[in-house]
Amino acid sequence: MIVVSCLFSCQKTQLTATQILSRSLEAHGGIELWQKVDTLSFTKKTILYNEYGVEEKELTQHQSFYGGNFINGEIISIGADKSRISILGGIYSKSIGDSLTFLTNDDVALIKKSFRSAYYVISQPFNLRESDALLTYKKDTILNGEKTFVVDVSYKENQNSNASDQWTYFFNAKTFLIVAAKVFHSPTISFIENIKFNKETPFAFNAERESIFLNKDGSKDYLRASYLYSNYKVVFKNK
Repeated sequence: MIVVSCLFSCQKTQLTATQILSRSLEAHGGIELWQKVDTLSFTKKTILYNEYGVEEKELTQHQSFYGGNFINGEIISIGADKSRISILGGIYSKSIGDSLTFLTNDDVALIKKSFRSAYYVISQPFNLRESDALLTYKKDTILNGEKTFVVDVSYKENQNSNASDQWTYFFNAKTFLIVAAKVFHSPTISFIENIKFNKETPFAFNAERESIFLNKDGSKDYLRASYLYSNYKVVFKNK
């Protein structure tokens, strides 16, 4: 991962953050087609590493979202954990193995947050258009040898659970795909790079990502996580 910050000459008309997002929406499959999605499902494998590069944990999940939003779906952990959380028709549930778990109000809030966070990641860049996100063009930069647009994102705190996080998105200047994101989630700063994309559906989804912890000066600390996505399935709403 190589990031070199620099400002380009503004001899040509600079695209606005809104224009950059519009082109990215098209590059990822188009907002109109996205709004016709009824069911989105996929498998996500997460590997966590410690500061010495030693694997801490591996988790594989099958995630499904119904009705085109985060408040209907299920997340099933595959393997030894064998846990399942779901929000179906407004009913929250959690099970481990064959046993249902009694849910407290805190449990319900945690399940909702888990679904919102999972959907936030998989629904980009479409969520940036559909949410209350405020986009601000910051600068151009060079990411892995290619010109990239840098856009800061902020949210109204009372409407979005990601409001306390400070997000920055990186859009490739040729393809307009989201190639990386930086997030400040106190006390950590993470740089998440989209290494590969999956285009087996009409959309350009994440296929492989890496999350790197950064030091306060922006330099690399260590690789915290790698993510592998597969088995995408999209079902569209009936006309």
